[in-house]
Amino acid sequence: MVPPPEIRQLRDLTRYRKSQVDTRSKEIQRLEKVLQDANIKITSVASAVWSASSREIIEALIAGERDPAVLAQMAKSRMRSKISQLEEALAGTF
Repeated sequence: MVPPPEIRQLRDLTRYRKSQVDTRSKEIQRLEKVLQDANIKITSVASAVWSASSREIIEALIAGERDPAVLAQMAKSRMRSKISQLEEALAGTF
């Protein structure tokens, strides 16, 4: 028996959302690996590589900023208390 069109559409949307979530997770893991390979250990200080502070720091790295002290100053809220650890974590070769 074939389900009604509404149920089929809902199933299609659910499958599509799951594939999008899986793809996002894979890309975040890929970003973490690229940073680890560059000896930038931001995940040892930040709870997540996709936090607001981490994203801003990564965008600055992409834009060309390499000074760990300048990058560490971009930390927001709870990461502000970890600036010295963040400077050590950002002393890589990007």
